[in-house]
Amino acid sequence: MSRTTAAIAASAAALSLLLAGCNDSSAAAPASTSAAPSVQVDPTKAGMFVVNFRGAFPKLAEGRDDKAIAGIFVSTCGDIKAGKSDADVTEAIIKNAKNGAAAPSKDEAATIHQLSKLMC
Repeated sequence: MSRTTAAIAASAAALSLLLAGCNDSSAAAPASTSAAPSVQVDPTKAGMFVVNFRGAFPKLAEGRDDKAIAGIFVSTCGDIKAGKSDADVTEAIIKNAKNGAAAPSKDEAATIHQLSKLMC
């Protein structure tokens, strides 16, 4: 479990560094989904989220296309921007990120929440 936590932390740190120097918004990633149509997210950030999600949570990403994973990010950003509590956002992530029998643990959902919070 500590390996997973370290990998997630390293991915988040690398992502933060990449985002700090990244101003190019020409990446082709979905900007929104039907789950949260009023929320606008930077396509580059959505793309970075997808890359990090796939690396950190392969079982949750298995069989999902980039649009579906970006939808988790868009939905989470919508919840954060709407002022929902951390507990409510984390519970929504558990529901939205579930992939068949694979569901994120509370710790994994909290990590997804923190990563999303950095990027929204």
